[in-house]
Amino acid sequence: MFNGMRIGSSGMKTAQNVMDNVADQISNASTAGYKQKQADFSDLLVNEIGKNQLGISAGSKAVMSKTDFRQGAITPSEGSFHMALEGMGFFGVVSPEGELTLTRNGGFHQNGDNSITDDSGNLLSMECYVPFGQWPQGSEISIGGDGIITAKDSSGDAVQLGKVIIYATGNSDELISLGEGRYSLKDGLALYNSADNPGIGFGVLRQRALESSNVDTIQSMTDMIMTQRAYQVNAKSITAADDMLEVINTIT
Repeated sequence: MFNGMRIGSSGMKTAQNVMDNVADQISNASTAGYKQKQADFSDLLVNEIGKNQLGISAGSKAVMSKTDFRQGAITPSEGSFHMALEGMGFFGVVSPEGELTLTRNGGFHQNGDNSITDDSGNLLSMECYVPFGQWPQGSEISIGGDGIITAKDSSGDAVQLGKVIIYATGNSDELISLGEGRYSLKDGLALYNSADNPGIGFGVLRQRALESSNVDTIQSMTDMIMTQRAYQVNAKSITAADDMLEVINTIT
């Protein structure tokens, strides 16, 4: 009886963890560059019975197997520094503490000092050919597919201001999710960038566009319903075991 209650309890915890993941996906379905996470189920220790090594599962647990980095749809946007990557790679953003993290969310904007940051204030990783303070004021900014940022000076001549750096890793599955669509690298994971490794074949940058999340909302809603049912079944198994123990205690 007690084993049955423990198994039911582990099942409820598993369902809760899966539900948390599903809720996170649904809430971020409209977040630019968001990548859904895949949850797998794993058996807890199996109790072996007899010589044939048959066994009864001791419960289950939810395992976040990996992040799905498949590209989302590219949609138009009005921001001059809104960018989407079509193909392989990540934007790099640098926190106020100087930590580099990776993201597919290209929702950047230009500040009063001409610096380019995301909505959290993290600087876009780029090469500056011209210091921010010397960028032409009021000039239309153009960002090419290779990340080159250009504008026209007071004479009407095109001037290259800098280049957006694109990053790629040796294995994206080993990236560590920090939330908000940002990722850090595990120790020892190779990191490449478009400035030093131009031959790798990075994605093409699209200005005035954003990459949508790759969340399938209909599938997520289906997963939510199935997870609710699993939670209810495990809760009923605990109730049944409790009822049986109450009957046994009454008899004795």
